[in-house]
Amino acid sequence: MLNPYHNAIRQYCELQARRGLTGQYIRYQVLPDEVLDHTLVSFRVYGVRTEADVVRVAAGVSGIWEALPQIEIILPTALQLAQLKKEYGVEDE
Repeated sequence: MLNPYHNAIRQYCELQARRGLTGQYIRYQVLPDEVLDHTLVSFRVYGVRTEADVVRVAAGVSGIWEALPQIEIILPTALQLAQLKKEYGVEDE
């Protein structure tokens, strides 16, 4: 169930990066204090630490053991993320 959801997030981020439409996504620069704490990016972007998996997918890392690259990543907005969760049957923690 999570794999299709994560794939949808990845596809969404890649599509938005190619389109370049402002307001359709969140551009976020990963900071040095966030490279080892994926939940910190989640908190700063979404106000909760539970979206770290979205951050990992957007940054292109496989798991919590990998450091985030200090690059600008593209994330779905909170509304778009809620729509993807609903579509793929993913429950909020």
